[in-house]
Amino acid sequence: MMIEQIEQRQSDSIWFLPWAAMAFAIGYTVHGLDHLRRGMSASPPFIMGAGMVQGLVVVTAIALVAMNHRRAPQAAIVVGFGSALGFTYAHLLPTFLPGYQDSYISPPHINVTWFSWLSALTEIGTGVIFGVVGIARLREVNNARDSVLRRRVRNMHQGGGFDPETRSDRSAADRTAAGPGSR
Repeated sequence: MMIEQIEQRQSDSIWFLPWAAMAFAIGYTVHGLDHLRRGMSASPPFIMGAGMVQGLVVVTAIALVAMNHRRAPQAAIVVGFGSALGFTYAHLLPTFLPGYQDSYISPPHINVTWFSWLSALTEIGTGVIFGVVGIARLREVNNARDSVLRRRVRNMHQGGGFDPETRSDRSAADRTAAGPGSR
C-alpha cells in the first residue's frame, strides 16, 4: 500500500524537473542569441570562453534530466544556481575585473539594449527555477527512499523480515525512490 502511494506521488511531480530544464535551456539560448546580436567583440574573451564551457555543462545537466538519471536533481541544483550566480556577476554587477566581466551597468556596455537585460534576467531567473526544482526533486527522492527504508526496518522489528514487494539491497530503495525509468 505504501509503495503505491510513494509511486503515485513520484509520478505526479516527476514532470517539474524536465519543464524547468526546458525553461532553462530556452533562457540560456536567448541569452546566447543576445551575445550574437551584440557582436562577439562586445564581450571579453574570458566571458565568451566561460559561456562556451557553460554551454557544455548546461547540455550535460539537461541530458541527465532527459534520461531521468539519479544525479539529475544534483546537476540541476549546481548548474541552475551556479549559472545564476555567474551571470549575475558577469552582467549585473559593476565592473570589478574588466577582463572577467561584461557589465551592463558599467561602461563600455557595448550594444546593451532592453533585449540584453531581458535575456540576462531570463537566464538568471530560469537558472534559479532550475535549481529550486532540483532541490524539491532531491528532497522528494530522499523522502521516498527514507520511507521505503523505514518500512523495511519496521517489518524487521515486527519479526516479518523483508516483505516480498521489496528487496534487501539499498539499490532497490534507490530505484523505488527515483521513479519509473530511472537509471
